[in-house]
Amino acid sequence: MSGFKFDATDLLRKIAENGEVNNKMKSAVGVYCDSEGKKMEGYAKNNAPWQDRTGNARQTIKGGFQWEDESKCKSYVAGNMEYSPYLELAHAKGKSGDDEVGMEVGPSFAQLELANEGKYAVLRPTVRKLTPKFVSGMANLLGK
Repeated sequence: MSGFKFDATDLLRKIAENGEVNNKMKSAVGVYCDSEGKKMEGYAKNNAPWQDRTGNARQTIKGGFQWEDESKCKSYVAGNMEYSPYLELAHAKGKSGDDEVGMEVGPSFAQLELANEGKYAVLRPTVRKLTPKFVSGMANLLGK
């Protein structure tokens, strides 16, 4: 899974102590994060650099959002095949110099170097490409 996070702790506290305003803003942030996760899903599916054999790797890419706690919302895009981490990280063409775009893999893939960017990587490049629009969109949303 790869994605970006928005920590709304200070914002939600500053906007209002009033629960109703806070809940409306939190709902808006959640809807926006989910929308951006779906955009990442579409982008990744359309830009995956591999030749499909079964189509499973492409079809099972999913994007969405998740609240990590009361104030941290995460948009994500994930590959959902058993071999998805190998597409992202194996056959490295170099190290990613990108500490901002994290990768999460299960313990069975601990031998893969998470800093690698594999020959067929699509998740991290998708996040990197769409982050600037996400940030400006979130700034617009919260500025209103």
